[in-house]
Amino acid sequence: MWLTQTSLNIYLILLLLMCQENKFHRWKVDGQLSAFRPTVFDNSEWRLFFHLYRNVTMMMAGRTGLKTRGRFLQKQVPDSVPFPCDVTLGRSREPPTSVHKLRPGDINVIAAIGDSVITASGASATSFLELYTENRGLSWCIGGQWNWRNATTLPNILKVFNPKLVGYSYRDSYSFHWDSQFNNAEIGAISKELPHMARQMVTRIKSDRRVNFKRDWKILTITIGGNDICAYVCTMKNPESLPMKHRRNLLATLRYLRDNLPRTFVNIVSMPDVEKVVNLPDKPMICWILHHGECPCWVGPIHNSTESSRARWAKIQRQYKKVEEEVPMLDEFRGLDGFAVVHQPWTKRLTLNNHKGVDYSLLSYDCFHLSQKGHARAASALWNNMLEPPGKKRTAWNAPFESFRCPTRENPYLYTYDNS
Repeated sequence: MWLTQTSLNIYLILLLLMCQENKFHRWKVDGQLSAFRPTVFDNSEWRLFFHLYRNVTMMMAGRTGLKTRGRFLQKQVPDSVPFPCDVTLGRSREPPTSVHKLRPGDINVIAAIGDSVITASGASATSFLELYTENRGLSWCIGGQWNWRNATTLPNILKVFNPKLVGYSYRDSYSFHWDSQFNNAEIGAISKELPHMARQMVTRIKSDRRVNFKRDWKILTITIGGNDICAYVCTMKNPESLPMKHRRNLLATLRYLRDNLPRTFVNIVSMPDVEKVVNLPDKPMICWILHHGECPCWVGPIHNSTESSRARWAKIQRQYKKVEEEVPMLDEFRGLDGFAVVHQPWTKRLTLNNHKGVDYSLLSYDCFHLSQKGHARAASALWNNMLEPPGKKRTAWNAPFESFRCPTRENPYLYTYDNS
């Protein structure tokens, strides 16, 4: 009798999860498993199993992104405090015909591709299990949950200028969930996945009825590299070739976007330096343990991590990030009215310290990913970079609205390499 009841309970749970799967999986993008490149497992049976597994982990952890209390949350801006910018200066009277005349409020569509920095993995986590939840609605560059007062994100800032903005993630979700919207990032993604992510993202945007594909202005943010440098580089036969391969992948991605996604402004944001998190002083024991799995090239015995090997990976990381500074400035991406790509350098001198030492509230439970508070800082830093000319962009971050840029009558446009 007990076995029969247990089997029935398991069956009902699986049935419930299949209903959840049918509810969330509304994207019709060639039946792809995810933003990863297709593999032998990309068939309907394996997809269903994979999605059920991920739905189980989310159900067990809960929708952690709905938490309203915790040291990992940013300080809420009171209702009595007005938005710091003159919104009337942030939108053109008529949609511009050139990306070099683009104001924040002219953007109708927002998207992102990359890795767990963009999925907002564990942004509201306070336990190991909650690290599996992707708090995409709180993601710095693509999350649109709540508003700018309690979740400072790029979409929540842009929504003040253009309430009709679409594409931002609504809440906790995975890439195959409808709530993810145009957040096509995946945990574990590496550079070679970028071209496929771009193709799938274009298909997703093109198939959305809310989007006027040819006329709407779009902004897309790309951040990748943490997994390349943390867990991939030390498995390569020739690790020094990684920056060259990343250059090839980034070029292929940007060329595809230029030729297939009209009216697009692309942000390239480099990953923060890996050593800033793996070398944190006095980090909690759980973080020390998790870093062995999250960044095995740098931490622990799995790949014989040493001072010498870490110095080698750090040099490759610098070259990897140098590629991201150089590629957007190539002539083939300059002087175009319908496309621009800009490297935004706010992560270059990012620090996790405050006057008391390391501010662990900026980091998630694993001391590796960003907390919601950290995502708010990242969003503010990205916004500021977009309104700062090349060569004068800030290379660090501050608390949201501590030093906040606004469009002005003299400089109302998002800066490109051709309008500064």
